[in-house]
Amino acid sequence: MVLQYGKVPRNQIHSSTIMTGSKEWSMSMASGGKPHCMSSPSGSVTVFSNDGRYSIVFMTHEVRVYFVATRQCIRTLSIDMSGVVEARLDNNNNNQIIAFKNNGEIIVVNWREKISQPIISTETLVDETSVLSVISVHHDSYFLVTGKKDKKSSTSSPHTRFVVKVDRATLSSETIAEVSNVIKYSISLNKKKLAFALASHELVLIDLSSHVHVGESNGESIGDNGEAPREIIPFTYKSQITSLAVSNDSVIAIGTSSGAIQILYGGIEAQDRPQRLLKWHIDQVKALQFTPDNNYLLSGGLEKVLVFWQLETDKTQFLPRLNGTIEKISIDYNKSDYYTLVLNIPIATTSHTDEAEEEDEASSEVLVVSAVDLVSRLSVNGIRPKFVNSNVKSTLAKTKKKFAKAGGKYDVSRLKHDYTSIFEVHPKSQNLYFPRGATIQAYDLVRNEQAFTQNAAPMLSIGKVRSENKLVDPEISAISFTQDGEWMCTFDTIATSEVDNLLSKNDSQYALKFWKYIQNSSGASANAGSKTGGYWELSTKIIDPHGPSNPILSITAAPSTFHEGISFLTADDKGGLRVWRPRIPKEIYQSVKQPNNKLQQTAWTLRKSKPCGALVSNAVSTCWSDDGSIIVLGHECSITAFNTHTFEEIAFQVPAISGSRIRSLSIVGHHLIVLSKTRITSLDLLSGKFTPLVAKVNTTLGGRNLIAVDKVNELVCLAINYYNEKENNGLGVKSKILMFKPDQLEPVFTTHHDQGVSSLRHFRSSFIFVDLDSRVGLVSPVSVAEALGSEEEKEQEFNLAEDMSSMLLNAQATADIVNNRSITIGATSNGNGVHSNTVSDAEKGIEFNKVIDVNIFQPVFENLESVQIDTLFDRIIKITR
Repeated sequence: MVLQYGKVPRNQIHSSTIMTGSKEWSMSMASGGKPHCMSSPSGSVTVFSNDGRYSIVFMTHEVRVYFVATRQCIRTLSIDMSGVVEARLDNNNNNQIIAFKNNGEIIVVNWREKISQPIISTETLVDETSVLSVISVHHDSYFLVTGKKDKKSSTSSPHTRFVVKVDRATLSSETIAEVSNVIKYSISLNKKKLAFALASHELVLIDLSSHVHVGESNGESIGDNGEAPREIIPFTYKSQITSLAVSNDSVIAIGTSSGAIQILYGGIEAQDRPQRLLKWHIDQVKALQFTPDNNYLLSGGLEKVLVFWQLETDKTQFLPRLNGTIEKISIDYNKSDYYTLVLNIPIATTSHTDEAEEEDEASSEVLVVSAVDLVSRLSVNGIRPKFVNSNVKSTLAKTKKKFAKAGGKYDVSRLKHDYTSIFEVHPKSQNLYFPRGATIQAYDLVRNEQAFTQNAAPMLSIGKVRSENKLVDPEISAISFTQDGEWMCTFDTIATSEVDNLLSKNDSQYALKFWKYIQNSSGASANAGSKTGGYWELSTKIIDPHGPSNPILSITAAPSTFHEGISFLTADDKGGLRVWRPRIPKEIYQSVKQPNNKLQQTAWTLRKSKPCGALVSNAVSTCWSDDGSIIVLGHECSITAFNTHTFEEIAFQVPAISGSRIRSLSIVGHHLIVLSKTRITSLDLLSGKFTPLVAKVNTTLGGRNLIAVDKVNELVCLAINYYNEKENNGLGVKSKILMFKPDQLEPVFTTHHDQGVSSLRHFRSSFIFVDLDSRVGLVSPVSVAEALGSEEEKEQEFNLAEDMSSMLLNAQATADIVNNRSITIGATSNGNGVHSNTVSDAEKGIEFNKVIDVNIFQPVFENLESVQIDTLFDRIIKITR
């Protein structure tokens, strides 16, 4: 059917249930979200196996198993970890871990063996209580801390805490201790001492030695079932308590908001040694932990520095320049020579961002550091998208009130807040690029790990404390790649900081940057840890590219038919257009040498421009025709076509098809796809008429990130977000992904997703999306042979591929170890030649060589009965390391 101009059928896309052709496409999740930060003070993101060779890392929607010697992920288990406060290794079976949820649910997971269902059992505690922490796990019982959970993790309100013993057979609980008016608590590494800080400036120290023995061969809980002995220790320091730690020998450390650490003594030494202060931090201390030998105290905070305190001498050592603020420090009983740090990677600081919003927007990084040489042994990251409004919980809480007042008349398809984000797919490496603040994260989706991070704008590398939080970091708002992936274009904005107190404090400075991908001549060996052997180098920086106070809202790469695709089109908020090209387009791939043998940088210059108008609008979008002859500009509600070579407006009149503010423009074949605030429309450019693809939608300003097109197969993919009531009387965001032909209203494929979609992109034959849980999903075609294959055959094929991939990765890592690999002490490679230094430069470049002979391999072949090949391979890896 052909619609007349101005008439739109009243089709609500979010309620469509058409499933035509769904067998040819499938949706799958490719990543498990961010590292899951346990809410328990003693809970760690990682759990080590009993032999210390494997690190089990918990993400929000999956469990990853890493072989520490090679840093490779050897197994991934798709398990929803939301609500899990802590997880421990099962004493009854070392192949299992036990995860405890806040609602009393206990999940047993087999992390090692390859079985179809990794969740072995699920049970719930008899008593209805909220689990806050796990003290210890034994053969016959659990020791837990229970009580009311704080609504906000950033603040601590006084509550009553219970120390309970749970029988594993009956799941019945018995209270061992009850402490009132608690604001913070901590558990010692040997699981025998508990310290509770009270709002009355007192500290309660509870000794569980008479109830449990931890670390013995039987691992059983023994002894007294009555009240655990306690000791009350007063302290005088009045600053807000931000962290707490207790040692195995009853020494307590209290971290405060002022940066001072108060040391208290319990037990026998309480009367002999006076309380004292440790001073180095100049802002709140967020994490504290004692070492197993009780000689050192580890502390961390907003300075991005791990501090080692020698308790006898008060001498300090430092591990500086970490990637984020230190939120948690933990030491595993099975691997006490490794420190596990949880780093908080915040977004760029803005003057209007409050503390609660910053906490919600931050991402986490798990860093495992060796206690011997302070070298990073493992680094685990999820993707780091920058949501326009990532404070999802608070905004949904506000919307829920309006939702309840409106009753059933509330339009669930009209979102009140924009939850979209930006990311692009690199055409060559297939890495996903996420701009976040002044940094760009490149994520390798095939290996499911961070490839590297690129600082694309100047920023303060050290942690910000006190008034430094008012310093505003640059914000990258647009990124694009040329068709061959050799050039990258970014646009960043930096606002004037409030601390300057200038008349121009509301002004912003803009910078357009062009980056060249440089391939290392010596390959990956010159770039330790780099998988590509190259890095991005800044070629040209242009300040205020569209004039002062004119921000760029759209960057579009030229098609390959226009100057071989080496060009970018930028558009500002007033409708101005500019085309940028290199100064020497014919020699950009040649190594033009200067007298000092350095590569000559290619300068990007302005080639064509269209003056901007007077109307200021953030509804701007541009697209380029496949033959490079036409540029289409959408500004506010109008659409205009220009001749690429002359920049003159084409006489062809584009009808008023948007109906509202424009979100996105795309050309698919000879069809112009227009997504606006209230509708999606397809216009046949040859006939000038609408196609049947005209439907009503509701999109936010970031709707441009929720549509992608496949120009080869002529497909349009659209993600629709909508509100949905949860089972626990809450409000959430769900999504629907639809795929259209540009001349058909009936979707080719339709699927639902249990979380909102923040961004959608096309790459090759698939569509990649990112949801609000920071997970990556794929909508990809399914071949007929794969669709007809049995589940058993596919499972066998998957297991074989997984085994081969794991052994190949381990073999590559082993080759690096055997062949005199150079290890940079204290530096973690980011994959593009830029290292995140953690110690002084004088300690770099130490080589570890190991002579290999027959005697070294002799212990490998001892006790080989029923040993699998992967276990044998692990033994060889351990010896060669």
